[in-house]
Amino acid sequence: MELTNEYGAPDVFLKAVRGHPYSKGDADFSVTGLLQAPQIARLKKQHWNHLKSDVRDEIWKLLGTGVHAVLEGHASGVTEMRLFSECDGIKISGAIDLIDGTHLTDYKVTSVWTTKRDLNPNWEAQLNLYAWLVEQNGGEVESLTIVVVCRDWVKSRADQDGYPDSPIVPMPVPLWPFSKREEFIAERVRIHTAENTLPCTNEDRWARNAYEVVSTPGRNKKFNTIEEAVAHINRQKKGSHSIKDIKPTYVRCEGWCEVADFCPQWQGEQGE
Repeated sequence: MELTNEYGAPDVFLKAVRGHPYSKGDADFSVTGLLQAPQIARLKKQHWNHLKSDVRDEIWKLLGTGVHAVLEGHASGVTEMRLFSECDGIKISGAIDLIDGTHLTDYKVTSVWTTKRDLNPNWEAQLNLYAWLVEQNGGEVESLTIVVVCRDWVKSRADQDGYPDSPIVPMPVPLWPFSKREEFIAERVRIHTAENTLPCTNEDRWARNAYEVVSTPGRNKKFNTIEEAVAHINRQKKGSHSIKDIKPTYVRCEGWCEVADFCPQWQGEQGE
């Protein structure tokens, strides 16, 4: 992938981004790679030498790396440990931020917006797969936490409803039964190694306004997920309601997917 600098960042930022120390080791997949949409993962591998990314879109990785590095030096327990295991002959790795006794913690440097919504399903799956790796390597995990560091937190908004009181927000994560973790990781391995790649789902594509609740009487409302639409209907005390699929806005495809130019699904929709 070519790193560009179209917006004039100082050269030191380019060097830092190029030197970003990520590696899945000698594994076939990392945990985060398995959680990625299989079509995106395959297209990245196929077109890697033709992809471009600007330093402005990579800078958040540096912030995350810096926070991890500082916290690593002050935490009790085992930090930044990369573990390996196999599922159906496929080698999988994951880097654990912190394992303290039987408690596993992962740090996320991201927007305050993520703390105002339900727990990100990918985050929940990621930590449960890390727990799987720990137990595959002879350890034990009894609890999981994500600690969100909000890079855009504003103190003056801390008294607003739903806004976090601090830029440091611990979020407990449900620990799945071991059987569920094994089933989930086997399914992710299966879809990533299948001969035919599955198209991206609405969730993969960050679809917005994919469903409309038609209400009689009342005003129709649009929702991103079917779960949100159903929850809205369940809150209504009168009238009749139905859900219909509508053409959503695909936020990721329109501006955030590195392989959109090579994607048969997205490109095939442009002429519709």
